[in-house]
Amino acid sequence: MKKTPDMIFIIDTNAESLAVKEAIKLHIPIVAIVDTNSDPTGINFPIPGNDDARRSINLYCELIKETIHDAQKNISDSKEDEKKSEGEEIKNEVIAKPNNKDKFSTAKPKKKVDVIKKSRSLFSKIQEFTSKKKSK
Repeated sequence: MKKTPDMIFIIDTNAESLAVKEAIKLHIPIVAIVDTNSDPTGINFPIPGNDDARRSINLYCELIKETIHDAQKNISDSKEDEKKSEGEEIKNEVIAKPNNKDKFSTAKPKKKVDVIKKSRSLFSKIQEFTSKKKSK
């Protein structure tokens, strides 16, 4: 390898205990399928599931593959959008509700509020890691 990976995905942490120890030592984030017989210590993003059945392993690998492809496509799309907007900021507007006591009063002025949405799912974290890799 030319450089250390940004993240690793492990199916069976018991069978790949050496990879887990090495990733922990090198401070590489670990996404792993953790079964009831596995120790989740040291796993940054544990996914509870069956790591023994062939069908479930195929499902996990297919989902990770699709997520990475979607993230790469979204990264390239977002870079194109950034070039188009260049410096524009999009703000969500929140409309204040009038008081129920005075139904005939004029509506309050609209307030502009910056809204930052952060998804904390596993797939969003994978997208963050792939975007960091692309930007380097």
